[in-house]
Amino acid sequence: MAEFRHETARLILRDWRVDDAGDFHRLHRDPEVMATLGKVQELDYTVDLIADLQNRSRRNGGFTYWAIERKTDSRVIGFCGLDRGHEGTIFGELEIGWRLARDCWGKGYASEAALACLDWAINHLSDRRVVAVTSRINTRSRRLMERLGMTHRPELDYEYEGIEVGDPLRPHVAYAKELQ
Repeated sequence: MAEFRHETARLILRDWRVDDAGDFHRLHRDPEVMATLGKVQELDYTVDLIADLQNRSRRNGGFTYWAIERKTDSRVIGFCGLDRGHEGTIFGELEIGWRLARDCWGKGYASEAALACLDWAINHLSDRRVVAVTSRINTRSRRLMERLGMTHRPELDYEYEGIEVGDPLRPHVAYAKELQ
């Protein structure tokens, strides 16, 4: 399988490499980034996540939550991409997701990457819709979902079973967008 690479004006979406762990780990050790995702993580979490994302790409036939590399400095600033039936969700559908370093918030990188992923999905996959999920309290991601033209689907909201009852991260919301 050929290596995935898709460029936008400012970003490169690409397959993961082992040497991405240092840049990518900045996100997982930042309490503000992790505030809507869970606890701050050690480096082994990031290394294992990269291996998992590489495996998902193989399983999905080439797509995953790809590394986002900023063109100006070649820094990996997070991920954005697609998965099918991400573990922990109730869906077996195509899912879009993203995660960015805090110093990259508010610069349009997440929108740019997500729009590129949606365009890629329309041109390469036969799915009729894409879903996105996040913790109910993750207002930044919810606003991005809305900017992408996704609609909140309250009938699909659920409690993430991997998080303790009473934890504010447990209630999850679902958004969807028709692709075709």
